[in-house]
Amino acid sequence: MRRRKITSLRQLLGQFARKQDGAAAVEFALVALPFFWLLLIIFETAGVIFTDIALQNGVTETARLIRTGQVQTQGITESKFKELLCKNIASYINCSKIRVDITKSASLATIAGPDMMTVKDTTAQSFQTGGPLDWVLVQARYDWKLSVPGISGLANMGSGVRRLVAGAMFRNEPYGG
Repeated sequence: MRRRKITSLRQLLGQFARKQDGAAAVEFALVALPFFWLLLIIFETAGVIFTDIALQNGVTETARLIRTGQVQTQGITESKFKELLCKNIASYINCSKIRVDITKSASLATIAGPDMMTVKDTTAQSFQTGGPLDWVLVQARYDWKLSVPGISGLANMGSGVRRLVAGAMFRNEPYGG
């Protein structure tokens, strides 16, 4: 069978408009990019939430060492405390990017720590674990670099960074030290 030779652009466009062979592929191509972008945003958001929970759990577990007097009586230093905190959080979190600040007070009304959302990396960190029955505030922060473009609403520090803050406030037990 001989094929007809297409001679004009009008005939070519008409024939193209009537064909349905690749319609599904074209429709998928139009929908796939927004779909996968939305899927990546969901994964990024889940990663941020999971990391925030992991950081909070790590702070809660490690702060218990202060509350029970183990840090004070065993002479645990600031660097050793941070090392213990790193063991209590998820392994994918870069521990060198975690900042820990611990402050104490004799009364609940006067306890105050730095605002971890605005504190700079150059600001000195506090490591005041307190004594028996002192009020203690343990704070940790971690900067999560967002990797999916176009989700600036999730960034709270600008330039694609989400700052995660975890904390624990408690009164030390009367551990006898």
